[in-house]
Amino acid sequence: EEVVVVGYGVQKKALVTGANVNVQGDRISQMNTTTAMEALQGIAAGVNVTRNNGSPGAGTKVTIRGLGTIGNSNPLYIVDGVAVGNIDYLNASDIATIDILKDAASAAIYGARAANGVVLVTTKKGVKGTKPSVTYENYIGFQNMYKKLPALNAQEYMFIQNEGRTNDGLAPYDWETMLLNNSYLNNNYPGELGKELGQYVWNQLQDGWEGTDWVNEMTMKNAPVQNHALNITGASNDLTYALGFSYLDQKGILGGDLIGAGLNRITARMNTELTLFKNSRHDILTIGENLTFNNSRNQWVATSNIYWNDLHNALVTNPLLPAYWDKSPDPNGFTPTLEGISLGQTNPLAMMFYNRSQYSWGRGNSLAGNVFGVFEPIKNLKYRSSFGLNSWFGNSRSWAPTYALSAQYNNANDGVTQSMYQGVDYTFTNTLSYDFSIREKHNLSFLVGSEVLKNKLNFEVGGTKANSIFGLPEYAFLNNVNVESLSDINTWGADWAAQGGGLLSYIGRSTYNYANKYMLDVTFRADGSSNFAKGKRWGYFPSVSAGWNFSEEEFMKDLGWLDFSKLRFSWGQNGNHNIPNFIYTSNIEYRAQGYYFGPNKLVSTATAVPANVPNPDVTWETSEQLNFGLDARFLKGKLALVADVYQKTTKDWLVLAPILGTAGAGAPYINGGDIENKGIEMSLIWNDNFGQFKYGVTLSGAHNKNEVTRLANAEGIITGPAHVLSQGTAYISRVEVGFPIGYFYGFETDGLLQ
Repeated sequence: EEVVVVGYGVQKKALVTGANVNVQGDRISQMNTTTAMEALQGIAAGVNVTRNNGSPGAGTKVTIRGLGTIGNSNPLYIVDGVAVGNIDYLNASDIATIDILKDAASAAIYGARAANGVVLVTTKKGVKGTKPSVTYENYIGFQNMYKKLPALNAQEYMFIQNEGRTNDGLAPYDWETMLLNNSYLNNNYPGELGKELGQYVWNQLQDGWEGTDWVNEMTMKNAPVQNHALNITGASNDLTYALGFSYLDQKGILGGDLIGAGLNRITARMNTELTLFKNSRHDILTIGENLTFNNSRNQWVATSNIYWNDLHNALVTNPLLPAYWDKSPDPNGFTPTLEGISLGQTNPLAMMFYNRSQYSWGRGNSLAGNVFGVFEPIKNLKYRSSFGLNSWFGNSRSWAPTYALSAQYNNANDGVTQSMYQGVDYTFTNTLSYDFSIREKHNLSFLVGSEVLKNKLNFEVGGTKANSIFGLPEYAFLNNVNVESLSDINTWGADWAAQGGGLLSYIGRSTYNYANKYMLDVTFRADGSSNFAKGKRWGYFPSVSAGWNFSEEEFMKDLGWLDFSKLRFSWGQNGNHNIPNFIYTSNIEYRAQGYYFGPNKLVSTATAVPANVPNPDVTWETSEQLNFGLDARFLKGKLALVADVYQKTTKDWLVLAPILGTAGAGAPYINGGDIENKGIEMSLIWNDNFGQFKYGVTLSGAHNKNEVTRLANAEGIITGPAHVLSQGTAYISRVEVGFPIGYFYGFETDGLLQ
């Protein structure tokens, strides 16, 4: 029978009582996506997958059943039993299955880390009794922008500018005078160069030139992407093995041809399992490992806020400025700033080339996996011990060459930036399980265990220096810099592991089913976290779920069109301990301005002061969820239906407390926010074949209502970012009682006055 992965084990799919989604790896690899999670969009109802941005290697953002917190809303990712930050490092060909635990009962076994759902990934492994197999998969494709924003051309731009002046009661611009008699152009460029630039633009306009389409200039047409994967699996009587090697090369649409923006990713995987002792009934002692190594190199463009965003620059720059000019003083032919007309703007193509040059890159490596042993002294009594690690390390380097596009946009001294980072998380898991049956119809299983998680090492350091000795990108390292003053040096660093980050857990689960008709599952987890004060460190997360396979009842046997049907019910609690460390105490911070004891009693040296008022009572964010579900299969398995209705309440967000200014320090965190998510999910799956041709169609839909029910911070609201694609300072989204998280806030209009 088909089995699916659940927390710390597997279970027959027909007996699962939680709201789980199981997706086979073959289906994921057929999607030809660069990350595995992207392939789940539209397949898993209630699971929303978006890209962080459009750059290669940017990663994915996954939300399961709505936002439940204003903090970290990412689900917990578990790969072969080891917690990782994401699964974007895996090639789709490495994955055997992905199981998504959506309801609290399914995820409660992971306790304090499961409030946002759990994604369980099982990589491919060898199977006993199978012959060695070698498979090669690849795809090669091209990428283009699906849709561009309709930017103004030169004529439209001049018309809109004049219309704005007319509406303000001003005379329209005299564009000929602005270009041919522009003192800014004449005074900011040597000789007659500024005048020649203005004359060149004016002549172009007279010839019908429509101006520069900056998005078109800065994007690559038919940006290539290719993926290659080789998998080797096999087994003998006592050994199973699976090896995987893959390579991904993806050029960026933005900057792919100009600066080589893109991603190269190499992944190597090794999973083996060896039976050391066995008898005629079962394996007694088995050892093995699951290891995945990833190496990536990323050539980036700017995708951050409006002050460091190449696409934003392309969208807002004046179309009257040509991208290139054959008389340009720039060595690469970029047109310099059109002074007096392009106020506050310069050539965005040149800025992308110089500030995100082909000599600016980041390299990342990761090693994740575990070694394990399974001891089974009697059949079905298993003790499993696993030591896992998730490590990451890498470095980046960038070189900023000299350039001069205008008096405002120039770099007189080239600069070098280098950084490195490294981190390791350890996981030590021990479980004892026993499965047995009584009179063949009463089937029971029990699992108990403990787990220790520790952030052992996590730091980053970096520095920037100006005035490189050789002035060449291939020698652009920090040790090849001639520092002239302290202002030429900037350094940074952080030791995140020193702030703590340990978790001690105890887990338990019992399952019962009668004749595969009636199922009952009970789980419990206790988590102790170093993120909280003594007396508040332990959280307890129970769950219960039940199921009824009513298609097994005698009164359903005569329905030939119904193959299988099951009702599910679940209730459970999860937690969220992804909070800043030591917020329960008062941290000390240093201030350069010193103490103030009056105008004649200044202390000018650096001083140490409490950063915040302590709150030792701060505790977990807790999520509680109720779920009802239906699973059914019809027409000899061709048609399947999965439907769920749920209500999820998340309590005790961390917010800043109301506090008087006389407190002498910043506000403390308190548990002061609640939110409710209600929703319905449904999936219809049709699988059929015509001879050797197989096909499948999935129709899935979900509706989620998200509402904040309590917010006890000082302002009664929490504002979102002030900038999107403009330089405005208005807050455009907020969190407020009675509304969804992050709803748009602003003036409502009645339309345009005609």
